[in-house]
Amino acid sequence: MSETGWDFDAPSKTLNKNNYKTSKVTRFASWNVRTMLLGISNSTPSSTDDIPELRKTTIIDRELLRLRVDVAALQETRLLDEGSLREDNYTFFWKGKDDGERREHGVGFAVHNSLLRCTETPICVSERIMVLRLMSESGPISLVSAYAPTLKASDDVKDKFYEDLRECLEKVRASDKLLLLGDFNARVGNKSDNWPECIGHHGIGNINDNGQRLLELCASLSLCITNTYFQNKSIHKVSWKHPRSGHWHQIDFIITKRTDLRDILNSRTYHSADCNTDHSLIMAKTRLTPKKIHSARKAPRKVALNTAAMQDKALYKDLEKLIEEKLSKESLEQTTSAEDMWQLVKKEITQTAEKVFNKKKRTVRDWFADYEHILLPVIEKKRIAHTNLLNNHRDPAKTHAYKAAKAEVQRVSRSCANEYWVKLCQSIQQCKDVGDFRGMYQGIKSAIGPTKRKRAAIKDFDGNPIADKREELSRWAQHYTNLYSQEVAIRPDALANLTPRTVATELDVPPKGDEFIKALQSLKLGKSTGSDNLPAELIRLGCVSSPLYALLLRCWDEGTVPQEMRDADIVTLYKGKGDRGDCNSYRGISLLSIVGKAFAKVVLRRLETLASQIYPESQCGFRAGRSTNDMIFTLRQLQEKSREHCLPLYMAFVDLNKAFDTVSREGLYEVLSKIGCPPKLLSIIRSFHDTMNGSVIFDGEKSEPFAVNRGVRQGCVLAPTLFGIFFSALLLTAFENCDVGVHLHTRKDGRLFNISLLKSKRKRQDLIARELLYADDAALVANSESELQELVTRFGNACHMFSMSVNTKKTVIMVQGVDQPPKISLDGAVLEVVDHFCYLGSTTTSSLSNDREIDTRIGKASTTFGRLFARVWRNRKLTTNTKVLVYQTCVLSILLYASETWTSYAKQERKLNAFHMRCLRTILGVTWKDKMSNEAVLTMTHCCSITAMLKQRRLRWLGHVHRMAPERLPRQVMLSEIADVKRPVGRPILRFKDACKRDMNSFGIQIDGWEERADMRPEWRHDVKVGMSKHDEDWLDNLKQKKLRRDLPPPIHSCFVCDRCGKKCRAAIGLYSHQRRCGNP
Repeated sequence: MSETGWDFDAPSKTLNKNNYKTSKVTRFASWNVRTMLLGISNSTPSSTDDIPELRKTTIIDRELLRLRVDVAALQETRLLDEGSLREDNYTFFWKGKDDGERREHGVGFAVHNSLLRCTETPICVSERIMVLRLMSESGPISLVSAYAPTLKASDDVKDKFYEDLRECLEKVRASDKLLLLGDFNARVGNKSDNWPECIGHHGIGNINDNGQRLLELCASLSLCITNTYFQNKSIHKVSWKHPRSGHWHQIDFIITKRTDLRDILNSRTYHSADCNTDHSLIMAKTRLTPKKIHSARKAPRKVALNTAAMQDKALYKDLEKLIEEKLSKESLEQTTSAEDMWQLVKKEITQTAEKVFNKKKRTVRDWFADYEHILLPVIEKKRIAHTNLLNNHRDPAKTHAYKAAKAEVQRVSRSCANEYWVKLCQSIQQCKDVGDFRGMYQGIKSAIGPTKRKRAAIKDFDGNPIADKREELSRWAQHYTNLYSQEVAIRPDALANLTPRTVATELDVPPKGDEFIKALQSLKLGKSTGSDNLPAELIRLGCVSSPLYALLLRCWDEGTVPQEMRDADIVTLYKGKGDRGDCNSYRGISLLSIVGKAFAKVVLRRLETLASQIYPESQCGFRAGRSTNDMIFTLRQLQEKSREHCLPLYMAFVDLNKAFDTVSREGLYEVLSKIGCPPKLLSIIRSFHDTMNGSVIFDGEKSEPFAVNRGVRQGCVLAPTLFGIFFSALLLTAFENCDVGVHLHTRKDGRLFNISLLKSKRKRQDLIARELLYADDAALVANSESELQELVTRFGNACHMFSMSVNTKKTVIMVQGVDQPPKISLDGAVLEVVDHFCYLGSTTTSSLSNDREIDTRIGKASTTFGRLFARVWRNRKLTTNTKVLVYQTCVLSILLYASETWTSYAKQERKLNAFHMRCLRTILGVTWKDKMSNEAVLTMTHCCSITAMLKQRRLRWLGHVHRMAPERLPRQVMLSEIADVKRPVGRPILRFKDACKRDMNSFGIQIDGWEERADMRPEWRHDVKVGMSKHDEDWLDNLKQKKLRRDLPPPIHSCFVCDRCGKKCRAAIGLYSHQRRCGNP
């Protein structure tokens, strides 16, 4: 017995996670942790934490394990939105306020990882209420985590909470057992006579207003507070100490149905749990036994091979010897089919690689695990000191001992964290020095820390949330079955106008060895494998590629590929917008066989030969030497030229519904036959698609396979090219004999700054710009409303013929130079008219202003810069050069996306440069108080001004477009003018070529003869690079001269003299400003 008369529980012994479950008792706890922000979010609460830079969930994880808690309800998590995070022993779920709101309140659960298969998906009611359903041998248990308003909260807030809580509890199934756990900020007292059905004989303290509300709720729903029914020590009944009075109170409760009270073995407080919170953990021991939810199929666990060991020459020789023994030429020839040969090759390669290279070790998530053996002892000493202090808080020696233990934890943890960061930063720096950018950004990703996984209950077809994980998996399988399984066919007359071409029989020749080796070398490393679990790092090894090449020849001879190379495992990825509960808000990512991808690359090289014959010039998607900038630039040029000639421009941005997933396969094969695809190549392409199956992997479970009967294979290297061929046939049908569009005059030998060459009718060509394409992103342009309506109608009709559909809700119209909005309709729906649109990632407006685009770029770049603030910019262990490299790659690439196509004004460039300089000053750690000039900042970071970068990118792009083939659309449009329309008299608004001429002057590049220099790419880039330095030197010199002029005294004979004090000013505005504050009479 301590001096206070209360004995606090002593810390239990350190528990091995393997001995976590030693009895059939199931423990449910409730804990107000005050915050889970530390180490998960960049935001840090005002209170200090004993363990800096450590995830709070790591400490909670180990404390719950020590006390052998099965499920814990958490309050005051203070995390935004809803999500989950998996630690070593527990998985944390939470629900907080929406993004952008103040970080407060928040509830959640911590579920032991061994029980995840016993739970359903948590249901988030609000930032104060969360529900988790757990399966047990006695039936389902509904767990409710609640955080009630404090006593000082308004009655409206309290009423709203208890209304929501009552509604939530009433929705719990009558057959379910119920546990309501939480911090209710209420005192229920010990008057069991007044509330005989709600509290027992072992309550403590007096009732308050919040307690009255809680007891009324319990009485109306036949609930009882378990904390008051067990004869424990008084200190084991209280959970919170008042900061001013020092009195202990019972405000955290575990509540259950009165009929279920017999399942509770004990309910008490455990003060030894420590995570720097002023609340103690309360826990109920129950006789309920969790029961796993068994699924039909469990996703096979993939064995990750140690790919780093594959560079070891000695191990490679061992592998080579074993492969030659097990996969000899005779053993391969004995197989009866390509399928049998594949099974043999896969089996032997996998087993041999596992034997030689071993399995990949699980990577450590953070520095705490590396230094656990150092940290845990000092944390345990601190816990003991804390318990001793609680038992006798008046003893100065124990107070001193506790403070010393806290200081020791801080000292040791800082030392461990510092050592970890030094090693990590040295690794990042070494990767940067040797040019290993992959390793560098993996290190930066590790520095940023684990990613919170936001989650929500998936909704069924009718929009109702699904809690059962088995039903969630079935819902995903149903969604993708509906999307992929229904076969579609094009209309018989869809390809009537597609002229058959000569069959390219040379493409049927079996692939050569070097052709296969090139395909293997082009594979990207570090990618997820399919069901065969053979990574690219393994199959690229020479001894492994030999039997695979023999397999390729067998497949080519039989005209088929193994079934495993066709099938796909589908995982879901949230698109970043839309309802998280809606399956349509997720993108299905197909995990395919890497060996199958290598075979497909061999096919792709031959298929591209056919694709080039049918692709329209306007298609820039997934084609070598083309990018989104081509179409963004072409659209801006059309807008500029229409504005220059005072001609209206009508634009339709068309969105297709699931374009890649709704391709008719039979229609695709017919198109391939008509453009000259030989039979063997066509047979291989068909083999990749026919009898293809898909399975959804969700939460560690794998659905039953379903047929994939339409669409190109998502994730396959053939998919973009196959879709492009199919889409090109659609466009040929849509715009056959169509002369509608923007009519231009252009010349293949045209000059950018000499449009008089276009007057020659004999040498100029007529050009119709009608569609701008990047894969399935299509923009249609015309100079009148009727013409655009015709284009949209033709396109819509062709889509119907090819069994595709246009999303009329996302398809929009934008007009330029027109006062009245047009009424363009498609399939009976009038399309929305907008004044701006994000086309291929770049915002274009009806006024052709770049202001909105620049604001968007700055906003996105600022967000990325902020994410790296604490872990990169403020990291003293990274050199400035490394920080600047990260800034240029991660931030500037976002800020200057598509800036090559901009026609920028000086005001816009100054705005971008101001953001640029703020970022650089932040990286250097200087503020305005340091009075460091822009010149010094740029010199220290070895950077140029944004203005110089913009000019450089614009001139490089100009040279790139100039070097394009004469028939390329961007080049033709740049060197063109609107046909048969005279330009009005007067100076036009700033154009792209005006900006280029201005850039050349500032870079010291001669305008006469620039084309000859631009023809030679190295020389042109050298001229531009030298011009950048000259530009910044002139710019900084002008700033210096301006400052000197500002510091000079006004001229003696100045006519701007203050009649009050006689001060001389340089200009009238200066005199006016001075007189406003001059106080002399």
